[in-house]
Amino acid sequence: MKIKKNGEVINLTESDLKRIVEHSNRLDEGLGRKFMSNLKGIGGAFKGTGYSYTKYAYQLSGAINELNEELEETKKELTRVIDKSNKSKMSNVAYDRLSKHIADAMDAYQMVIETNEIIMEDLDSSVTNQRDEVRPSSDSGEQFTR
Repeated sequence: MKIKKNGEVINLTESDLKRIVEHSNRLDEGLGRKFMSNLKGIGGAFKGTGYSYTKYAYQLSGAINELNEELEETKKELTRVIDKSNKSKMSNVAYDRLSKHIADAMDAYQMVIETNEIIMEDLDSSVTNQRDEVRPSSDSGEQFTR
């Protein structure tokens, strides 16, 4: 596709167009998430969990969910990489080494995804229950000294 920008003709590939569409979708999602976090915050104020806590817990949960989606996409890409390398003329030793690195990365990504899911469940639970407990001290120095 050809477009004119500042009087100059630019050729856009299909991947360029996909990136532009994905970027605009992320902007729309970001605005929707801000609106929803404010709405959730108002709901939290009525439930007794607090406006700010509920609002920011919702934003954190959304960011973590987005990270998990990106990690899942990365895992798919790594699977494609290993499939392509298997079809290449790479030596068996090099393929085994690459496979080991990819397996290690996949394991690490899966562990992060599972940990993030636990965090999101905890956030969801915390905004649906009363928050009567006292906020922990912000003095982190005491945690590391005896």
